[in-house]
Amino acid sequence: MIPFIFPQCVFVSLQNQRIDNILRYIYGSIKLKKINLKHLKFRLFPFSLFTIFLFLIIGYLLWVPLSYSQESTPRRVNTPHFDDTVDWAETAIFWFGKNEQGVPSRNYTDVRTAYTDDALHIRITVIDYFLWYHTNPTPSDDLTQYDSVAIYLDTNLDRATTPQTDDYLFLVGARHWQDMENYVRQARGNGSDWDGDWTPGSAWSGSSGMSWQCNPGPNSNDCGIDYGWTAFFTVPWSTLGFSGMPPEETLLGLGVHLFDRDDQPPAGYVSPEQWPETFNANNPSSWGEIHLGEAHYQPPAIIPEGTTMIRAATPLDNTVEDAWLGGGPNGIGGHEGGGSEINHGNDERLFVGSETAPTHFPFFNKSFLRFSLDDIPPNKEIISATLTLHHWGNAGQDSGLARPSWVSLFTINDPWDEMAITWNNAPLAQENIAATWIYPLSSFPGWPGVAYDWDATQAVAEAYTANDPVSMAIYSSDNARDTTKYLTSSEMGITDPPAHWNWNEEGRPTLTVVWGEPLGDDFLLNASPSAQAIDVGGSTAYRIQVQPTGNFSSAITLTTNVPLNMTYTLVPDVVTEPYQEAILTVTDLHPGSELMPGEWHSIPITGTTEFITQTKNISVDLLVGGARVYLPQISR
Repeated sequence: MIPFIFPQCVFVSLQNQRIDNILRYIYGSIKLKKINLKHLKFRLFPFSLFTIFLFLIIGYLLWVPLSYSQESTPRRVNTPHFDDTVDWAETAIFWFGKNEQGVPSRNYTDVRTAYTDDALHIRITVIDYFLWYHTNPTPSDDLTQYDSVAIYLDTNLDRATTPQTDDYLFLVGARHWQDMENYVRQARGNGSDWDGDWTPGSAWSGSSGMSWQCNPGPNSNDCGIDYGWTAFFTVPWSTLGFSGMPPEETLLGLGVHLFDRDDQPPAGYVSPEQWPETFNANNPSSWGEIHLGEAHYQPPAIIPEGTTMIRAATPLDNTVEDAWLGGGPNGIGGHEGGGSEINHGNDERLFVGSETAPTHFPFFNKSFLRFSLDDIPPNKEIISATLTLHHWGNAGQDSGLARPSWVSLFTINDPWDEMAITWNNAPLAQENIAATWIYPLSSFPGWPGVAYDWDATQAVAEAYTANDPVSMAIYSSDNARDTTKYLTSSEMGITDPPAHWNWNEEGRPTLTVVWGEPLGDDFLLNASPSAQAIDVGGSTAYRIQVQPTGNFSSAITLTTNVPLNMTYTLVPDVVTEPYQEAILTVTDLHPGSELMPGEWHSIPITGTTEFITQTKNISVDLLVGGARVYLPQISR
């Protein structure tokens, strides 16, 4: 059996995280922008009363059962598919942990995910200032006592409370030059625990590599801090019991468990980090989710009624709050600096950038944004929402080494304070919902910069339904250096005199929301394509689609009429739930082989319900005969 060591302090860490979130919420609830009221709070209340109040809150939170602290909605990573080779610069990404120096240190971690026809691929970048690895492990040695990381997969997503046979564990240990054979472990659930003797029917592969700044490097703290290490997992679908690649939209359970040692044994063992924060290695119901494919939020079928543009009117306007986290364009303080603990909520800029290697961690950046939705009328449905940010510069602009960045947009469900958020206290991402390429600039483009859009519909719809502001973050899955992008924040203009605050108002983050009146129990008809052309004696087809709204569930009878010299079939002519599409095929019966000039016809299509009469009418166009000219398509 392979021993696995799991943390015994999940409850306490969850409660502490929840306390931290609540306190940040309390401190962030007074919305005087650009002023950190955290210390002012103690002046507003008598200290003794405030202290009593604070301890009552903490006592209550420690008393509440663990189940209260679990996320009602699991954290999710939407994972892209690659036909063959994975491009790590275009994968999904999420993060966990903190960057803290000293012995023991705390480790920050980026996780990238992708899948191919053959396997699930996961790459983990660990920022670890003190690297310690087992120099000559045997198959029975416990690698969790050294730097190592494990992924957990629930292939049926049955959310059992003990490891089942559909639950798998794969572990990779950090190593220097040694062969990987003795640095990987695997286990499978057996219904009550983990079976460390399990041997997969088809092999999976794991690898790792370390980075340090001076020799002797790993297993020594003599020359200062190290950089960190990277782990790779390639898990074939067959290893997980699948006969082939699972279909798009498949959901799997996912957990990540990071182990750490910072000094010579028996000293230096550090409590593990995990994702999500609810993670318990022996309880798959506490894990997050990995979704195969991009996020596919489908807004309701609604006729647009209005559009609301949300943007800070001045640098002091609380309508939009934002802050960048990390080292900025200059890598604040380098590896021994304090960039992870500095707040940038009052900056006119936002930054985004990362790398797969831990070497340039001081140049990692992500940005958080929050928009008030108060200007959207109540009791509406969100049809679309677009986040627009302006790009005006990037790393490598002068050297010509700049590279494009695949920048993901994340929903954020946990509270954060614009004037207190830092790299180390920022919330975890709830879900990655969209991504956009930002291309490098070779010179300054002029203000307001180059506009880039993200589809924020899902984030806005969820926040609007909950009657909350919408909170989001951006982070990139860059692979190489010189990828940081410079953007404009809602504070743009704050360093100028008030009379000139809005000289670049257009450059501030903007959210454009289209909304409409909720539809009742009804249906819509659509046809695709809406127009066709055929030769004399030819035929063509249209797809007729029914979109129900509200709780509509009635059968719909479809009818049509075609002109003389034509015939048609409409299959099926009665559609029921789940409202599969009908195919209208029209065939021309004109004699001869030519018809000049051609004839345009409008063909009506009617949908009618059976009991409560509801009728919808649409039409499609058809050109018979005539002459056609085909233009070339030019792609840019």
